[in-house]
Amino acid sequence: MRGSHEQRQLGVRAVAEQALERDELFTGCFGCGRDNPIGLKLEFRVEGDAVRADFSFDQRYVGYDKFIHGGIIATVLDEAMGWALVELAGSYGVTRKLSVEYRRPVTMGRPMTVRARIVERDKTRITIEAYVEDQRSRLLASASGEWVLVRRERARAS
Repeated sequence: MRGSHEQRQLGVRAVAEQALERDELFTGCFGCGRDNPIGLKLEFRVEGDAVRADFSFDQRYVGYDKFIHGGIIATVLDEAMGWALVELAGSYGVTRKLSVEYRRPVTMGRPMTVRARIVERDKTRITIEAYVEDQRSRLLASASGEWVLVRRERARAS
């Protein structure tokens, strides 16, 4: 029993240290960085076999006529994939390919959700899918991405 408790304590510390490391690595990130004044400030959490973030954007991210710019939506999808890689696979990586399909306009000021999950994995690559939906669960945009793994030491050096 005692060893079990100590192992749990070590596990809790390891999780806390990983979370701190992530916070330090991504503080200036455009997608999730809390210290980036023009960033999206997306906050992800694990939900089953996926990561999820809820968001709503104001006029700063509009392309025209209250529709969020497609490049911003691609960024949201890419960011969700990156968090799936970190949270679900425990790895760091960079986007190699990103394919986005826009299905409906994403409108300024409305609550949205982005989710991402890992589809396939081998030694050097991971395929991840992501999608954005509105409050009525209507699919607004989806993406598939191929990610190349990066050693943890290299991720910390950048």
